[in-house]
Amino acid sequence: MRPARLEREAKSSRHAFLKEIVSIAFRNLSRHRVKTVITTIGVAVSVALYIFMDAWLLGMNLDSRRNIVSYEIGAAKIQSQAYFEKKEDLPMYESFSNWKPIARALESAGYAAAPRMTFTGTLYSRSGSAPIVFHGVDPERERRVLRYMNYLEAGRFPKEGTYEIALGLLAAEKLKLDIPRKLTEEELTRLVEETARTPEEEAFIRGLYARQEPVFFLRQDVPRTELDRFWDLLVASGRNDARISTVIDIKEESGKIRHVYQVMEAKVVGIVNSPNPKTNGNVAFMPLDVLSGEEGLLLEDQVTEILVRAAGAKDSDLPGPKESPEAIEEALRRVGFSLPSSLRVYGWEEYVKDYIVAARGDNVTTRVMILLLFILSFLGIANTMLMAILERTKEIGMMRALGMTDGELVLSFMIEAGMIGLMGGIVGMILGSLANIPMVNHGIDYSAMAKQLSGDFGYRITALFRSAWNPGTIIGSGIVATLISALLSVPPTLRALKMPVTESLRFE
Repeated sequence: MRPARLEREAKSSRHAFLKEIVSIAFRNLSRHRVKTVITTIGVAVSVALYIFMDAWLLGMNLDSRRNIVSYEIGAAKIQSQAYFEKKEDLPMYESFSNWKPIARALESAGYAAAPRMTFTGTLYSRSGSAPIVFHGVDPERERRVLRYMNYLEAGRFPKEGTYEIALGLLAAEKLKLDIPRKLTEEELTRLVEETARTPEEEAFIRGLYARQEPVFFLRQDVPRTELDRFWDLLVASGRNDARISTVIDIKEESGKIRHVYQVMEAKVVGIVNSPNPKTNGNVAFMPLDVLSGEEGLLLEDQVTEILVRAAGAKDSDLPGPKESPEAIEEALRRVGFSLPSSLRVYGWEEYVKDYIVAARGDNVTTRVMILLLFILSFLGIANTMLMAILERTKEIGMMRALGMTDGELVLSFMIEAGMIGLMGGIVGMILGSLANIPMVNHGIDYSAMAKQLSGDFGYRITALFRSAWNPGTIIGSGIVATLISALLSVPPTLRALKMPVTESLRFE
């Protein structure tokens, strides 16, 4: 019984002692209010800024990755190993045939599959020319894998069996194959003469523009139905007629590459303006079937790749385990299909290594900058604690003379500094979260800058940069601020404790 009672008394004594230490720390904070407030604000600003920037970077990276998967690549590609090794050169001669059995096997295994023939060429319009990356696609299958077809600035997607093109917005603007947004009076008159067939159509076109000296701007309140009608008039007038010039690379049995020059007449019937800038640049989409014959690319049913995505996958989700190359190959084997030895499944990340490296570099750079702010604010804490300890040297000597140990004094100052870090961390967490709300819900529109950079930010985002919630960072930054603040109080305290008690009592 006696040992148990003694243990309870000792435990009660420790609680009372700790309570007294905390009480001393609180009193010290209130005695130095100005320094406490200033240091707390410094910690709060650092924590809030870190939370804000982390959320912004996370949002840009998540949006970029989703846009790569949903609008550009899908979860994976099936390509020949020879093509993949030279993929930057787009070697169409490393294409493969008999893609339909592969697509059917993928579909029976629970995947969406979209064949493509990718090649380069030059697109000529009445106003000029531009180098273009062309994608021959199966419209119906393409729609199941990628979502850029839902983002047509004007017109429609090309129909099978036609030499029609859906062109990226930036290329369309360069070649003047889009809906004109700004025209001089002379340009508007010429446009009306070329497009309008009746006085009513002339009045309709002129009514779409508002004069703002010295030019005419397309009215922002024009309904989509009127824009569609205007687009149809532009296409019907022949203004959007174009010509494709390309070189067909054919690999002969001997391994020699034979080059065949080909010209195709085409018509631009749609303008793509998706959330991914890669689909909005010098890129064009046209039906795959028309490329197989002599008037196309002499493909004979060949493709350079098959894009793969899990059937019914949500656009907001990044590819999961089911969409890994290993899982796709295993799923094909389960339905009794094996890929030819020359073909392999490659994950989407294999195609965007440059972006991933650049994004990681941006992350490191930004975090280093924020870390420097953290260091500055926590140096403020160390300075505050040093000044506080120097001012209380005599008081420290008195407490040591009364029997307070060095460890107890260190603990007292650690609690005091930790409280500053805790208060600053909590305020910073609140401020950072409040600043993050509009960034998550609305973001910042950088469309003007995007136009100057031709839509290329490095990230796969066109103009609207949104943040994303990261609870781990929000909570962790508050905890880290508290711990670092407490630890930074130790060096100045130990320095003060090196002074003998007698000298501390005489310190002025």
